[in-house]
Amino acid sequence: MTSTQATGRPRRASGPRPGFPARGRVLWAAFVLAGVLVLGIAVSGRQAGGEVPARSASAGVAEVLGMRPGDTVVTFEGEPVSGAEVLRAAETVRAEVISEFAAQGLGPGFWDRPRDGVTPARRLRERAVRAAVLDKARRIWAREAGLLADVSEQGFQRELAAENARRAQAARSGRPIPGVPSYDQYTYAQVRAAELDSALGKLHAATLDLSERRLRDRYARTAAPGAPPFDQVRDTIRRQLVIEGYERALQARAAS
Repeated sequence: MTSTQATGRPRRASGPRPGFPARGRVLWAAFVLAGVLVLGIAVSGRQAGGEVPARSASAGVAEVLGMRPGDTVVTFEGEPVSGAEVLRAAETVRAEVISEFAAQGLGPGFWDRPRDGVTPARRLRERAVRAAVLDKARRIWAREAGLLADVSEQGFQRELAAENARRAQAARSGRPIPGVPSYDQYTYAQVRAAELDSALGKLHAATLDLSERRLRDRYARTAAPGAPPFDQVRDTIRRQLVIEGYERALQARAAS
């Protein structure tokens, strides 16, 4: 894989006490307004000077990562991993990154406030790129297996459009199709990944040791007291070994 590229609790400002003379209230209002104007000028100056404004946890992933959909972020096995793919992956890992750093506060500056030398923005980028590369590895493997023709982001978008068109046509014809009427890109990416995982896992099973001896060994090592007899769970154990073997192979390929 080749790369291309102190907060404190604010105190309430004290205002004029009840019974403050009218002239005093006018002066106080003018003072507050002046402060707001000065603060606005200062913020505008910082933004005009090119500095990144303090971003709270609610900032969008594109803003946090400073990435555009058409960017090539990394390449994997000769295939570009685009900004669109990384941003889509970032949406799926965003919540866990926020949860990891939430103790630092979610207000302005959240994404750029380091903990143990790492900012939430950096962690988000690392995990999003890793997830996008994993999906690219999956899609390349599927292409090699004849399950997929195009591994690019454009290919993914064409798949999504074709699937939604198929569902719309089925709805017009009165033919029920399981699932939602149409997919957004995030849900479809998860559904498509699961479909490819299932198909690739079955193909990869031919390379694994799934002998009776290994199945019984797994059962002997993992069965809890009172577990069903081996003969009742043989198929379940086999499926577990297939999933584990496939996932290890996919992770190893993505890390290469």
